[in-house]
Amino acid sequence: MKATRMVWSGLTGRTGFEAIKAAQDMVDVDIVMGLSRRDMSGIININGEKFEGVNWAKYETGMSGLYGLIELTKQAEIDAIVDFSHPDVFDKVLELAIRTGKPLISGTSGLSNRQMASLYDATNRIPIFRGGNFRFKVKKFIDEVVAAVCEHEGRIDLYEAFYKGKSLPSETSAVLKKRVLDVTNRVVQVHSTDNYAAGNLICDWEVQIRQQISPTEIDQHKVHCRTIGFDELAHDVLEIAKVMTRKPVRPGKFYDLDEIWDDLMS
Repeated sequence: MKATRMVWSGLTGRTGFEAIKAAQDMVDVDIVMGLSRRDMSGIININGEKFEGVNWAKYETGMSGLYGLIELTKQAEIDAIVDFSHPDVFDKVLELAIRTGKPLISGTSGLSNRQMASLYDATNRIPIFRGGNFRFKVKKFIDEVVAAVCEHEGRIDLYEAFYKGKSLPSETSAVLKKRVLDVTNRVVQVHSTDNYAAGNLICDWEVQIRQQISPTEIDQHKVHCRTIGFDELAHDVLEIAKVMTRKPVRPGKFYDLDEIWDDLMS
């Protein structure tokens, strides 16, 4: 079985740490290069996390100009590029994907309008996955919510609680709101908090559908989902990257989890 070879931009981040561990247990995945701001030459351990077997390139030097990009591509012999990094380095990562012609799994948040326009333009040349949700567990939760909304009348509220530092409201809430609106033409009210300590890395969602059926009686239906940490996320992103290597270019449109779900489950 040929392994899918990946470059991971932001490999020293939280999701990248977990991706290294996940890839070690997956025979069909190989993270062959990490892109980093710092010089990682000879470093195989950071805060207890091992990076053995990974080559490195710095954004500032290893990707400088066309020559640098070509040389990096020769070193890596890659099939896909994953970007969970920072908007400051996004332009270089996108240029690398375009010049190599490889699919890009774009998970960096906070992109500017110009950067999003560049990403859309790049769909004319390479397959791009850009979803508000990357987690399979959350995808199933959203599907359950849509089904519940189809079955129950009443007000729809999404209560989401996260660890300190999480950007709010979450991209997941935007995906859920859009799915419910598209399928049922009903609106979800979102309530976001960051009540959990930063180290807990908890993401918690609960949808409540409430209808007043009499002056003293309320019909209430709940759907709940919780994730902790980034291990499941990292594994799911690697699975997405594998599928994206088989997807064609779709001008003007991103791939998302709903569209490749059947491929992931096959």
